[in-house]
Amino acid sequence: MKGFILTTVLVFFVSASLPAALPRGGAVKRSSVAPLPVTTKAVISGLEKGAFQSLPPVLIELSDLPSSAAVWVEVVKGQLRNRPVVGTTVESKFYLRRSGVGVLSVPGIHKACRVGGVYTLIVKMSDHRGTVSLSQRSFELFPQRLVRR
Repeated sequence: MKGFILTTVLVFFVSASLPAALPRGGAVKRSSVAPLPVTTKAVISGLEKGAFQSLPPVLIELSDLPSSAAVWVEVVKGQLRNRPVVGTTVESKFYLRRSGVGVLSVPGIHKACRVGGVYTLIVKMSDHRGTVSLSQRSFELFPQRLVRR
């Protein structure tokens, strides 16, 4: 019980002093130091062919991955025209993540791409510097195209 009370008092004092530590409106100073460029690379494999009747397994190989970075995959219907887009986040799982290297599988792409059309897969990363798009690849899905002879 003594530990609970001590923890509660400590949390109260820390949370009470937090607003005083935050900058007031307009008091934020801009840094003259430019942020380091993102060196993380993402190579999408499985979609090289570009057109599919059924989607193959998709893997993403990551290199120079910061340890604190979050990586996710989004799918957008259509092709991107050099504009930032927020797509539908799809399920992805890390098979390996250590020493700045990662392998990500994307089993959720099948749920996002159910009808025919052109789609774009985007790999995004967020860390202390912000959110960036690492890689993207467009592909076409035509699940029920009939071949006439």
